Amino acid sequence: MSLRPASLVLLAVPILACAPIVPATGPAAPAPPASAAARTPPAPAARGYADDALCAPLLLDDSDLGFGTHVVMRRLPTAADFDDLSFVTGLRQVIVALPEWPASYADLRPLQQAILPAGTQLIVLLPGWPRTREALGAWNLVTGAPRVIVVVDGPPADRAIITELNRMRALERVVAQMEHPSRSGFERLQRPLSFRVLRN
Repeated sequence: MSLRPASLVLLAVPILACAPIVPATGPAAPAPPASAAARTPPAPAARGYADDALCAPLLLDDSDLGFGTHVVMRRLPTAADFDDLSFVTGLRQVIVALPEWPASYADLRPLQQAILPAGTQLIVLLPGWPRTREALGAWNLVTGAPRVIVVVDGPPADRAIITELNRMRALERVVAQMEHPSRSGFERLQRPLSFRVLRN
C-alpha cells in the first residue's frame, strides 16, 4: 500500500465567501439633479461585518480534502436548497457563510432536516461573537454534524461567553482576525484558535 507524501497531509483550503452589502434602512432618497451630483463627492462604499472579514480567503486545514465540488452559500439553505444540492456533481462540501448568527433554533431547523450525499461536509462560518445566549444555545439543538467556524475580531467583552462557547458541540475552531495576534482573552477557549492578519 502506497503512502501519501508527508507534504500533502495538510491542505490549505481557501474559502472566499464575501459578506453581502447591508443596505441602509428606510426609504431610498431621490437621486440628486445632474448638476448637484457633479458637486457631491461619492459616498463611501457600504461595509459588511468587521470590514467584511469573510471576504478574505480563510485558510483551513483538512487532512482528507479530496477532489470534488464546493458550494458556497451566503444564507441558511432551505429544504429545497438541499434537494437541489443532491443534483450537484461530485459534491464534497457545502460552505454556509452567514452575515450574522441565527437568532434561534427556528432559524436552524432546515439544517436539522438536511440530507446530504454520503461523504459531504457541511461547514458553517459565523462572524463575531453571538449577540444572545439563545443564538449560541440553538446550535446544541441541531443533531446533524455541521462544522462551525467562528471568525471574530478579538476576545469577547464578556469572557464568560467563551465558557458557554466551549459547550457548543458543533464548534470546530475560532479564527481571530487581529492586527496584533495575542492569546490574551482566549485562555479559556477549549477549541483550536487561529489568527489572521489582513494588510491592505
